[in-house]
Amino acid sequence: MKSIFVYIGIALIKLLSLLPLSVAQGLGGFVGRLMWWFNTSGTNVARINIRHCYPDKTSKELDQLAKSSMIAYGKTIGEMGLSWNWSIEKVKKKITKVEGLDYLTDALESKKGILLIAPHHGNWEILNHFFSQYFCMTIMYKPAKIKALDDYILKTRKRIKVNLAPANRRGVAMIFKSIKKGEVVAILPDQEPTENSGVYAQFFGQSALTGKLVCQIASKTTATLLCCYAKRLDDGTYCAVIKPASESIRDKDELVAANALNKDVEMCISDCPEQYQWVYKRFTWQPGGRTPFYRKKYKS
Repeated sequence: MKSIFVYIGIALIKLLSLLPLSVAQGLGGFVGRLMWWFNTSGTNVARINIRHCYPDKTSKELDQLAKSSMIAYGKTIGEMGLSWNWSIEKVKKKITKVEGLDYLTDALESKKGILLIAPHHGNWEILNHFFSQYFCMTIMYKPAKIKALDDYILKTRKRIKVNLAPANRRGVAMIFKSIKKGEVVAILPDQEPTENSGVYAQFFGQSALTGKLVCQIASKTTATLLCCYAKRLDDGTYCAVIKPASESIRDKDELVAANALNKDVEMCISDCPEQYQWVYKRFTWQPGGRTPFYRKKYKS
């Protein structure tokens, strides 16, 4: 039964790819508004995350940010057709602005390898298209549980000419091998890992189980550390943003390094906070175990 829904989802993504980007974004934004109006589970998670991460904001400001984040999230869904089905050249034409390109070119010239830290901010899939004009990078990839979906994702990503490293020991070995050869690797730093592979660090003043991998790579190599994201501009096109990451991410103290990593993610989010993926349950685990963090139901 799940496979049927997957095939329906893939068909919808392909249909979205036939639409002009402005129309796809408009439909996605409408879906985001529906999720807000009906106060879906994702909306509730976003409300809770935002209320805890911005305790100094008023209730009106919190609701406005939460609503804007759901509309932006809907637009990201609407853009899946572009991200996964448009030609690379067609997508790159929608990247109309770049900030911090000098940081990237300097890092490439150093030939020390590059570790791209790419949080779930803006439309992160667009980054694959943007960076493909400069290099072939290796990215961590967690296989989907349903084979039909996994096959589709692999097919769409491989056309961008990226190396996919599975999220396991073999994949970690691939990452280290690539970075030591002076190549480029990209990792999403803001997903909850298992307790064995994470450390509880501060994220917007909250305790968050944070993966160790980025910090381990940074501490064991001389690779240049760069943060990156693709933010959606007012006209519907994108700006690829590249920023230097904190050298404290290399610290041998796991907690110091993880706090520095999360602080850099916060820095990226502060540029356009409504475009962060607030619907993700980032604070599910705490030092005492699983928490009821997301059980409370918020209403406007």
